Amino acid sequence: MRWNILVALFAFVLSLLQLGINAVTYLDPDRGTLGYGDMLFGATAAVALLLSYPLLRGHNWARIVLVFALGCCAIGVVLLIPYSFIANHWIFTRLVISFDGASTVCVIVFFIILLLHADVRHAFTKPSNQSLEPTAGRRDDHI
Repeated sequence: MRWNILVALFAFVLSLLQLGINAVTYLDPDRGTLGYGDMLFGATAAVALLLSYPLLRGHNWARIVLVFALGCCAIGVVLLIPYSFIANHWIFTRLVISFDGASTVCVIVFFIILLLHADVRHAFTKPSNQSLEPTAGRRDDHI
């Protein structure tokens, strides 16, 4: 299976979807601003969109940067949950926020584990075009 193609297409489609959601949220006349979570997911989507072509080409550095960006996004979601508790005083709203945050972190951690899997890592390591056998030197045996 070509994991680099699957990861690149997944990153491309999800980042376009998230950036579209951010654009619709920003252009909403009733709201007009982006919140902390919108900016966090938008920044992660922008990084994933920029990395989609190097991921498609199978560059290992792009996979590592994507893992780092997803890790930062997961930390940001964990930090967002207590911030949302301050703004909402209803217990039901706090439970929904905590379960939604936990499920978001679980999905992000799942994709980080997927990107760190051995088969996916192997798809992003490019084998050398040349064999590792030593080349024959010049010989003057035929003279």
